Amino acid sequence: MSEENNFKDSEKEKQDQNLIVKGWKNFIDGTKDGFDKFKASLEKQTKKGEEVWEENKEKVDGFFNKIKQDWDGKIKQWNTEMEQMNLETKEQWENRKSKIQQDIKSWQDNTKKEWNDGVKAIRKGFFRAYLWALIIILPMVIIIIVILALVSGLFR
Repeated sequence: MSEENNFKDSEKEKQDQNLIVKGWKNFIDGTKDGFDKFKASLEKQTKKGEEVWEENKEKVDGFFNKIKQDWDGKIKQWNTEMEQMNLETKEQWENRKSKIQQDIKSWQDNTKKEWNDGVKAIRKGFFRAYLWALIIILPMVIIIIVILALVSGLFR
């Protein structure tokens, strides 16, 4: 009788081990599939981020080109005005100098505003990319934790 009990116990252990091995293989296969899906979505997000980067890179290049053109235009304008004017009095010189200072200040303010707008756009693009990555990664991490908790519960 004890041989029959030993035989039944060993069969039960083999079945339990087979269930655990089968569950473990299913878990690994599911994890691999999940990882492949995650990898594909991350690659998609990366490509999207690169497109946003390229779009913003063109905007930044355009911004700096526009600033250079504005600055060169102002300098040319001031040079032609200076050449055309015969400054006779100190008062005229001071008026011209204050006008140039105001032009420089307004140019600096406009440039700073455009720069801040561009930086905000870039930050917003990167924030969206990070948010999407978090939205994709967080559920997968939760699923893995739950699966690990379930698997560790089977071994108790």
